[in-house]
Amino acid sequence: MAQILLVGEDWKTRALLRAQLLEEGLDVEAHESVGAALGDSEDPALLPLLLVADVSASGNPARDLDRLARWNKRIPVWVIASRSVIDEKSLQGRGFEAVLFRPVDLGKLVEQIKQRIARTNS
Repeated sequence: MAQILLVGEDWKTRALLRAQLLEEGLDVEAHESVGAALGDSEDPALLPLLLVADVSASGNPARDLDRLARWNKRIPVWVIASRSVIDEKSLQGRGFEAVLFRPVDLGKLVEQIKQRIARTNS
């Protein structure tokens, strides 16, 4: 499994973020949906160091948030959301390591991800 798992239905944003992270030397895997990305893996060796999920374009953000909330007990989960799609209250108390709202500065996000991975690896 890759160090970082990206999930998001907006393929342009997902591809751009993946490309920038790869350029920084990080191992990244990207998927369109939470289900495709996470599957049913229970093996800790197959889990990423960080999951970044953009649910702002999700067809069913409530379902995706529920599934992500179950996974955040095993891996750190960062959620990118849109205030117009998701009520802030629905994100509270879920245990996500970070919640970011659009618009997100991709350059800053890449730096934050690099710092998070560096802390995990040290």
